[in-house]
Amino acid sequence: MRKHLLMSTHELLARNPPVRPSTTALAEHAHVSIGTVYRYFPDIDAIVDELRMTAVHDITTSLSTAIGRAMDQEPAVAMVTVVEGLTAAFEKHAAVLRVSYTSGESEFGMAWTEIEGPLRPLGRIIPARLRPDLDDAAIDDLVFIVMGATASLCSRIALLRPPQSDRDKLVSVAARMLLAAVEDA
Repeated sequence: MRKHLLMSTHELLARNPPVRPSTTALAEHAHVSIGTVYRYFPDIDAIVDELRMTAVHDITTSLSTAIGRAMDQEPAVAMVTVVEGLTAAFEKHAAVLRVSYTSGESEFGMAWTEIEGPLRPLGRIIPARLRPDLDDAAIDDLVFIVMGATASLCSRIALLRPPQSDRDKLVSVAARMLLAAVEDA
């Protein structure tokens, strides 16, 4: 039932972005009583928070996988691999992320911190390979800036892209921008 309520909430978020549904709307959509909703969750925010945590885990896994694939690629291809992987992960969880962006809360910021922290060591690999002239502190600073820029660019492509825009072209442009930032730091 818990899984059913989470899936139903996700469906409602996807159908009516970026509005959080009420628990009553969730109960109606899930074809359960309001008491059933409250048996499993104290409120809609708790459900959205659980969906956000699931998204964070999946985005972290997707970004880790993309960085792992990128390690042996040429720099330009590696950056496209990372940008594509993160953009696709954001797209997969767009409904939950959109609620976080528009609710005036800092859920996405917290989520990104949760994603970025464990990936920082992996995030150092490509910049360190491209910039062997930099010391550890300079690499750390570069990774801090590039990871933030990557999150911003990928989330814009995934969540805010105008309908007439070419997604693949935007991914390519973002990758070139990030590569230039790393190479010219």
